[in-house]
Amino acid sequence: MTNNSNKKARAKYITVFATFLAFMGIGVVDPLLPTIAKSIGANSWQIEMLFTAYIFTMAIMMIPSGIISTKLGNKKMMVIGLGIVTVFSFLCSVSSGINELSIFRAGWGLGNAFFFATAMVLLISFSDEPSRAIGMYEAAIGLGMAGGPLLGGILGNYSWRLPFMATCLFIFIAFLLVTFLVYEPKNKKERNVAGISDLIKLIKLKRFLKVAIGAMCYYYGFFVILAYTPLVLKIPTIVLGLVFCGWGLMLAYGSAILSHTLEKKYEVAKILPYSLIIFIILMLGLFFIDNLYVRIAIVIISGLVSGLNNALFTTYAMASSPYGRDITSGAYNFVRWLGAAIAPILSGIISGLCNSSTPFIIASFIILLGFISIKIKVKDVA
Repeated sequence: MTNNSNKKARAKYITVFATFLAFMGIGVVDPLLPTIAKSIGANSWQIEMLFTAYIFTMAIMMIPSGIISTKLGNKKMMVIGLGIVTVFSFLCSVSSGINELSIFRAGWGLGNAFFFATAMVLLISFSDEPSRAIGMYEAAIGLGMAGGPLLGGILGNYSWRLPFMATCLFIFIAFLLVTFLVYEPKNKKERNVAGISDLIKLIKLKRFLKVAIGAMCYYYGFFVILAYTPLVLKIPTIVLGLVFCGWGLMLAYGSAILSHTLEKKYEVAKILPYSLIIFIILMLGLFFIDNLYVRIAIVIISGLVSGLNNALFTTYAMASSPYGRDITSGAYNFVRWLGAAIAPILSGIISGLCNSSTPFIIASFIILLGFISIKIKVKDVA
C-alpha cells in the first residue's frame, strides 16, 4: 500500500513538473518578441504569428487529441507530445526566418496539444481531490509562465536562439521522466472510448457551451496581456523577462492558492463574474493610462486575477459536463484556446491600423462578452 502510494505521488509530481516545463515553453518567447522582430525584420502582426500559429494548431488538435487519448491512453499521448515539442523547439533554435519559425512553432503547438489534452486528466487521476489537482495544474502553468520569460530574458540577452535550445533540453528531460516514472492509471470508468458523437453532444450542452464561450472570450484578453503587451512596453529584454516573471508568479498564486481558498467559501459560479469584472477594469487601465510604470504594475497585478480566472473556468467547465474528463478536457481546451489564438495576430493588425493602445479596449469588450455568456441562464433538455 505504501509502495502504491509512493508510486502515485511520484507520478503526480512528475506530471506537475512536466506541465511546468511545457508551459515554460510558451512564456519563453514573450521577452524575445521585440528582439526577434528586430533581428529578422518582422512587423507586429508577423511576429505575433509566433503565438497564433502555435496556439491555433494546439486548439485545433485538442479535440482529436482527447479522442485519441481514450484509445492510446493518456500517458502515451503525453510522451508523444513531449517528444514532438523536443524536436520542434530545437528546430526553432536553428530557424532562419519568420515564416520558418512560425511553422516550427505550429509543430510545437501540435506536441503541446497532445500533452495538454492529457496532463490534467492524468493529474486528476493521481489525486484524491479534483479541485486540488486542478489548482496544482494551474499553479504549474503559472510557474511555467513565470520561469519561461525569466529564462527567455536572461538567455535572450546573448541570442534569441538560446532560450529555444534550453527549452529543448528541459522538455527532453520531462520526456524521459514521464516515459520511465509515470504510469497509466487503471480507471475503467474513464476508459470508455469517446467519439465525435460524444463531442457533438457535449458542444450542444448549453450549460457547458456557455462556460466554454466565456472562457474563449476571457482567454482572448489573457493573451493580449501575454503576447501583445511585450511589444507595447518597449523595455530591454531582461527587464521584460522580469516583469513577466512577476506576472507568472502572481498567476501561480492566484490559481493554486487564492482560487482554492475562495472555492472553499463560495460557489465558482458566484466568484467568476466578479473576477472577470476586475480583469476588465485592469484591461481598461492599460488602454487609458500611458505611464510605463503604471502599465508594468497593471500587467503584474493582472497575473493574480488571471490565475484566479484560469482555475475557476477550468473547475466550472469540468463540473458542467456529464462526460468523461478526456472528452471534456479536449472540447473545453479547443474552445478556450481559439480565443487565445486570435488575440495575438488580431492585436498586431489592430495596432497597425489604429494605435498601440486600441487592442486593449477591444479586449475589454470581448471579455465583457465572456462575462455575459456565463451569466446567461440556460436549461438543458434531460
